[in-house]
Amino acid sequence: RKPTIATDYSFIYNPKNAENITIVKDGDRVVSMAGMWPNTVEIGPARLRAGGINCVATLPGYRGHRLATKVMQDSMGYMASCGCLLGRLTTDINDWYHRLGWENVGSLCTYRFNHSNVVLLPAMPEDLTVTHGTKFSDEIVAAIVRMRQADQIGGERTEEIMRELLEADNDASIMGNTSVVIAWRNSTPVAYCLDSDHGVIEWGGPADLVAGLIRTWFVRRIGERGGKLGAGGEKKVAASRELTLIAPVTGHPFADLLRSLSLPCQTDYWGMLYIIDPRGILDAFGIDDIAVTETDGQFTLTRNDDSVNVSRQELAKLLFGPERIIDFASDVLPLLFWEWPIAHV
Repeated sequence: RKPTIATDYSFIYNPKNAENITIVKDGDRVVSMAGMWPNTVEIGPARLRAGGINCVATLPGYRGHRLATKVMQDSMGYMASCGCLLGRLTTDINDWYHRLGWENVGSLCTYRFNHSNVVLLPAMPEDLTVTHGTKFSDEIVAAIVRMRQADQIGGERTEEIMRELLEADNDASIMGNTSVVIAWRNSTPVAYCLDSDHGVIEWGGPADLVAGLIRTWFVRRIGERGGKLGAGGEKKVAASRELTLIAPVTGHPFADLLRSLSLPCQTDYWGMLYIIDPRGILDAFGIDDIAVTETDGQFTLTRNDDSVNVSRQELAKLLFGPERIIDFASDVLPLLFWEWPIAHV
């Protein structure tokens, strides 16, 4: 198939971000590389500077010489020098990254809506209207950025970045054909969701308005329930259809509403994190009564008379879960981490 990396990740592969890409060259030929994109992730009032790793690759014929390991180690060191508190990535080869200090953490919830349960969501207020499309006006982009800033969960968005994320020629296996669904009150956008071939991959706005928007969009996208009996007897009908929706486990009132309804949900790890500066992470969340020291890649955390010793991977689990691997500071740990799939690297 045609190459798509440059357009799938145009927010990474451009002159402004070139200094964050690590390469190995044989003469004039690039033979191994790792892209990195630094951004700030918001979790409520916390701000976490994160380095996202993208497309670690080595050309055939150059593999087996630890080039990918070298570009990864260089990128991880560079993230630290850029003030990143942690690194983030998503991958299907977890073991390869685990040996470099990365660990699976966090929770990504995929909810399944059908005709029976979507009616549990509050209906959309009658004064709202809904539009959808794949064209993104300046007004819509600015409105989405405003809602993201108000929600304070996920990567910080500027209008420039938001447009790049929306207009990227996404590989269908990664994102699908993304459209923006907007709820309007008069001429003002008040809630939105991003819908793709893989379901709703992002949403924002007040919880009740997002809920009403999803309920309305379900009917438009899926249609009315099928399988009705007619005078001519039973007819063969298509399989029942569902609308999936991705959400954090908490961190937004709409996520809390979804959890309270006990909807069918598949929970996976959010992805992998690499802990660079645990002190900075704790400070970002306002946790100042846990002391952290590091010796030869091992970390000691102390709180009052309680102390634990952990590896870098265990530290990632301790800080961001979802498992509680150690009974330490369980009143404040684990912390929430979330980035929306459209900004996955």
